[in-house]
Amino acid sequence: MKASTLLLAATAMVGTTLAQDWPRYLGPDGNARVEGEISTDWKSNKPEVLWEKDIGIGCTSFAVVDGKAVVMGNADGKDTVWCLDAKSGDVIWKYSYDEELHPKYYEGGPSATPEIDGDRVYTLSKSGNLFCLSMADGQPIWHKHYQSDFGGKAPTWGYAAAPVVRGSVIYCLPCSKEAVYLLDKMTGEVKSKFGDKTKPGYSTPVFFDYQGKSAMAAFHGRELVTYDLKTGNELFDFTWRTSYDVNASNPQYHDGKLFLASGYGMGYVVLDVSKGKAEVLHKEEDTRMIFQNSILIDGDILGVFGDKNIDAELIRMDLASGEVRWREKIPGTRGSSLMVGDTLIVLSEKGDIIAGKPTKGGWQEIGRVKPLKPRCWGPVAYSDGLVFARGNKGQAICLKVK
Repeated sequence: MKASTLLLAATAMVGTTLAQDWPRYLGPDGNARVEGEISTDWKSNKPEVLWEKDIGIGCTSFAVVDGKAVVMGNADGKDTVWCLDAKSGDVIWKYSYDEELHPKYYEGGPSATPEIDGDRVYTLSKSGNLFCLSMADGQPIWHKHYQSDFGGKAPTWGYAAAPVVRGSVIYCLPCSKEAVYLLDKMTGEVKSKFGDKTKPGYSTPVFFDYQGKSAMAAFHGRELVTYDLKTGNELFDFTWRTSYDVNASNPQYHDGKLFLASGYGMGYVVLDVSKGKAEVLHKEEDTRMIFQNSILIDGDILGVFGDKNIDAELIRMDLASGEVRWREKIPGTRGSSLMVGDTLIVLSEKGDIIAGKPTKGGWQEIGRVKPLKPRCWGPVAYSDGLVFARGNKGQAICLKVK
């Protein structure tokens, strides 16, 4: 079914959040960046751990709005959605439902980060349980299942692409006959769907303006497809086949160029898409990003690169040319990052939280702490002077950095 004018209306308005809220995967704009300042004297005055809590096994990050932090974990055959007081860690409410752990070469548990939108929060399990819960008390408002309701087929490591709310709809990738589903965020009703069936990936959709059109890039299992949100038609695509169909990091679009990265020997590629098709500008197989997030900063790509057999490095690279401005070793083989103003915060796979200034001329570390036990694959989050991080086995912490 072709997308209708509903799609255009859906993209014309997005939910309103405060500047310091972190309502979804990679923050308010999905780019892992917020304005603000944090303390810069970590070496003499280390950040205070406000609270620590066991939330169950998983890799989801935190969604934080208006002093409430929502995160997920799995224990005893159930997923639990936790709503915690952001400053104290006290439980405001929790909601549990039956869900298998699904460990496969790692700890398992839910992988898709919740999204808070107004008085509701949207969550997704590994098997495809999509819930809309009340932010007031955690009770279900509606529930759908990607497989039984939409005919979806879960990828090998379960669903991980977080649904994204835009305007009146929620964009989902159920890996069904059509690639993209638009659901009414109030009811869960299917309003539209588009895109040919494709191998499922693990990357959350990315939205941007492309040649005067509202566009969405979906990093599927074997290709990147960019869709016109007004018509649902493909704008351009690019084949990118990774071992085990693991495309899991976030694409980046800037000035007619698109950055993609994966692990398993694929590395990264930068595409020229300014002419309505994808042409390779430069690529490199040993600079890999298996599921870590990248950040776009002043025309550069910044992030923790690494793979299961390649040690992690924080790298800043010129997007247009591929010139590596600098690189800095990070503990482990993976990590996540975000920026508060001009300060970068990194969560390493080993549990280190590192802060510093990533200028074009080099990396200046402010300090580091190690409050978490390995492994830490869930993306680090930030809200109003607080850093939220979790380990795969269930340890969650909140640091005061302002």
